[in-house]
Amino acid sequence: MAEADNISAKAKRFLEDEDKANKRCLKGWCINLRQHYRFSKEAKKQTLAISNQLQEAAKIESVSIPAPPSGIISSSEVFSSGPFESRNSIKKEIVKALVDDDGVYIIGICGMGGVGKTTLVKEMGKQLKDEKIYDPVVMAVVSQTPSIMRIQGEIADMLGVTASLPANSEIERASFLSGRIMEKKRILVILDDVWRKIKLDDIGIPFGESHRGCKIVITSRSINVCDQMNCQKKFIVETLSKQESWALFKELAGTIVETTDINPIARDVAAKCGGLPIAIVTVAGALKGKNKHVWSNAARQLQKSNPTSIQGMEGIVFSSLELSFNYLENVESKSLFLFCSLFPEDYSISVEDLVRYWMGLRWFGDTDETTEDARDRVHAIVNTITSYFLLIDDGEEHVKMHDVVRDFAITIAPKYNRKFMVKAGIGLKEWPNKDTFEDFTCISLMANYIRELPSGLECPKLQALLLQNNNFQLVVPSNFFQGMKNLSVLDLSQTELLSLPESLSFLSTIKTLNLSGCKLGDLSVIGSLSKLEILSLFKSSIQEIPASFSQLSNLKLLDLNNCKELTLITCGVIPSLKKLEELYINGFRQWEYESENLKSNANLVELEALSRLTHLEIFISNLDLSPKLLVFQNNLSNFKLRIGYSEYFDASMDESRYSRNMLVSQTNISKIYDWVKGLLKRTERLFLEEIANLESISHNLVEEGFNELKYLDITSCKSLVYIFDCKDIKIAEGEAKLLSSLEYLKLAFLPELSHIRNGDHQSVSLCSLKRVELWSCDKLIKLFSPTLLQSLICLEKIYIKDCNNLEEIFEKKESLDEELDHTITSPSLGNLTSIQIIRCPKLKNLFTPSIVKCLVKLKSLQIWRCSTIEEIVTNEKGEKEASIERIVFPSLYDMSLGGLGSLTCFSSGSYTIEYPALEILRIYRCGKMKTFGYGEQVAPKLNKVVVGWNKERWNSNLNATVQELFNEQEDEEEEFPMKVIEMSMLEIVIIWFVLSFL
Repeated sequence: MAEADNISAKAKRFLEDEDKANKRCLKGWCINLRQHYRFSKEAKKQTLAISNQLQEAAKIESVSIPAPPSGIISSSEVFSSGPFESRNSIKKEIVKALVDDDGVYIIGICGMGGVGKTTLVKEMGKQLKDEKIYDPVVMAVVSQTPSIMRIQGEIADMLGVTASLPANSEIERASFLSGRIMEKKRILVILDDVWRKIKLDDIGIPFGESHRGCKIVITSRSINVCDQMNCQKKFIVETLSKQESWALFKELAGTIVETTDINPIARDVAAKCGGLPIAIVTVAGALKGKNKHVWSNAARQLQKSNPTSIQGMEGIVFSSLELSFNYLENVESKSLFLFCSLFPEDYSISVEDLVRYWMGLRWFGDTDETTEDARDRVHAIVNTITSYFLLIDDGEEHVKMHDVVRDFAITIAPKYNRKFMVKAGIGLKEWPNKDTFEDFTCISLMANYIRELPSGLECPKLQALLLQNNNFQLVVPSNFFQGMKNLSVLDLSQTELLSLPESLSFLSTIKTLNLSGCKLGDLSVIGSLSKLEILSLFKSSIQEIPASFSQLSNLKLLDLNNCKELTLITCGVIPSLKKLEELYINGFRQWEYESENLKSNANLVELEALSRLTHLEIFISNLDLSPKLLVFQNNLSNFKLRIGYSEYFDASMDESRYSRNMLVSQTNISKIYDWVKGLLKRTERLFLEEIANLESISHNLVEEGFNELKYLDITSCKSLVYIFDCKDIKIAEGEAKLLSSLEYLKLAFLPELSHIRNGDHQSVSLCSLKRVELWSCDKLIKLFSPTLLQSLICLEKIYIKDCNNLEEIFEKKESLDEELDHTITSPSLGNLTSIQIIRCPKLKNLFTPSIVKCLVKLKSLQIWRCSTIEEIVTNEKGEKEASIERIVFPSLYDMSLGGLGSLTCFSSGSYTIEYPALEILRIYRCGKMKTFGYGEQVAPKLNKVVVGWNKERWNSNLNATVQELFNEQEDEEEEFPMKVIEMSMLEIVIIWFVLSFL
């Protein structure tokens, strides 16, 4: 009995101590791992002692099964009490997916290390358990080195079945757990910190059809892992906003941050944490209660990207990030990640820049791969790094590195033989003062205000020197590069450099040289860089490419784009560049005629010598300059070919998602030679402008059709009658139809255009078309035939303006000889979201009920100044109105009907029309509109009709409102235009007033 009392007293003390441990440190953010480990061992010891005492006293073999644990303890008191909208918002979205969507059984939550994924799922699990939506809620940590036995043990422990769990066999344990989970009607299983795909069956977690009541949430630092685990929904946990970061930092650091001397420093320190919760918690905890000197030192260390002196940064924050870094599978990924730390804080890093640097550095080995191969490889590596959230996607072809991640990368680089000096974007006005630079492999001083470089530097190990964006006419001493004999990458772009120093010739190993945006004179010294592979002079003020460039026998990429002052490329230079793969030269206009004998400047025939050329961007001002025969090898996979002048082209050709682009402008069809037509066959994005005598692009340009064409813009081709004349074109069975890849179609100012296609209606398919724009096509009467209509499965937007003879957009079936079955379940028009029609005076109606049935996603309908349109929806010929009880526009949200002088109603049919999503309706100058429809009009969300300049009406329902408007006979025709004119004059007066003060 005395021993039992002793055990009881120990147990009571244990529970009191354990309760204190559960209160946690740093407001619940950090578990006291050491105490929890000690208490777990002590708990097992006490349980065993009690069990032994009971067995000894009562001579029984076992005790009863222990009660299930109380559940998941909240991980963050701070989030639940503070203004953390980002966390509350994503938590609501996850809970909604778990509660409302029965078809979703596995959800992935991903984000960078330390962003708060575990905290979030614990809070979510507690909420779902407290609200009894899921009971039980169980959680297991998977980790980088998952043990199935351990995971099974953690789940069994939370289910309260540890005593019955088989001891040694994974298969038996899985079967046991599966049975116990199947007993639970609604159970949530959280698998935290998943690093690779794991098989749920191996653990014993039934899901999907096996157990619809079992939902699974995984957290991971890799979005790829979520994909491998077949997560049906993925949620990315972002860093905290500035407001949230400061609120958390202030809560943890204490009231000292509100004092006048500490507050500005504290705000700067908090900002440097970049919204990363683990960094905020660590730094705020380390500085709590410290004096101003400590705070100032911390701010200085963070500014220098050297925060390891701050208590906990290296041991907690950096060690967390290093787990993700170590999981990058190869040296290439780790090296590229480290290289990204050379850019300034919050810098948008061009992936193409990384490609060009990477080719120069050869950190993946001295291979002879092509530039395109290297580009593919770098993009794949960036994708991998981004999937672990060590880089952040920053839009088209750009990435960013989080400030804390950047500091971490700079800190660990020496471990991987990368000795960096990084002082980028910190306002330097002079070269840094150091005793030696001999050990550095990379120096980055980009985006500063350095005016002059030092003399006599010795940098024998230096591989990359990044000095771009020091734009004050940087002065480079003549001997500056003499001590950099292993330099592979040099970036002097945007430095307004006036001349190149002779010591540049000492860079015998240099492979990548970027001189973009410089004001350079003589370039002859570049010719001595025999190993150079990447040379960019983009947007530089250069006038001549000298003969010495003929010595660049290893050059793979030459970028001369936007060099508008370039007037001379010495004849013979281009064909000497035998290894050239990519040539960008869109600003050079002085190509010589093939017949000229001067031979001082380059001519287009020289391009034929470039047998390895895969990328070409070029401007040809006049096809008279072009030879009739110009042979490009079949490996020309990317091109931007501009023939003729067009300002419109400059603004329209920047989209990088099209690999093969061409504009042909201001020429005659007879001058478009066969070599141009050969490239036309493979073009993805095509502009045709002011082409004389062009009647049909299939007949005059490419007889076989444009099977790779995705974007087609035809403007001001006054002879064009058909886009495709299909009379002589036969499509074999199994072959793709004409235009089957086309996504965007714009036809503008084509006075003779009468049809999209002529001839065999089965030859053309618009199955990929997403957007159509028509401007001023006066002879076009009908747009989409029933055959074309059935192929419009991807169409999203229609815009039509000033087509004076257009009568039908969706041609009715009776106009064709053969009968088409419109009752078949076709996705035609099922993705159409927007229709806008302006000034089409012969359009009499728009839809038939059979067309309306397809418009399930139509959100916006805008019809303006179509003077003869009588109704929007009309019955087809022979269609029995009695067979139609109702039609529905399920997604229509915004509708405008303006300047429609002949419109009598939306539909004269007696059927009910439903608009369940309609909230905005404008009706202007529709003087003959007596009612909206002759059947019931159901618009539950509509509570007003905008009828004029800031005027609204509503009279209980849509029909009653329109009838009231008609009866009032308000003179909208005069009032509305006057208001527009008055506003326009007001704007003119304001503009004049502002300009008078400039």
